[in-house]
Amino acid sequence: MLEAWDDDKTHAALLEHAVLSGALPELAARYKELSGDPEKGVLAKKRLDAIVQTATQMLLSTRMPRPGRIPLPITLSAVGVCLALVGWVTYELLSRGR
Repeated sequence: MLEAWDDDKTHAALLEHAVLSGALPELAARYKELSGDPEKGVLAKKRLDAIVQTATQMLLSTRMPRPGRIPLPITLSAVGVCLALVGWVTYELLSRGR
């Protein structure tokens, strides 16, 4: 790839391949090695930014949606059952004391 260092199409194809094969960390490591190079450093940092942006987009696309609210009839039913059980237990405890 160093032969085609200035070719944007090569870098784009490499990034796409890394996304599809799950090799983004390896690709980022290779660009990181070259980021200190005086000749290739600027372009390597630009490519690292593209990798970070791609990884962020992938992460955000897999985010789970917020769970919805519990419907009011279900909540009221649960409250009703709990109140009935508390009432029954209270009645049983008070009736045994007589």
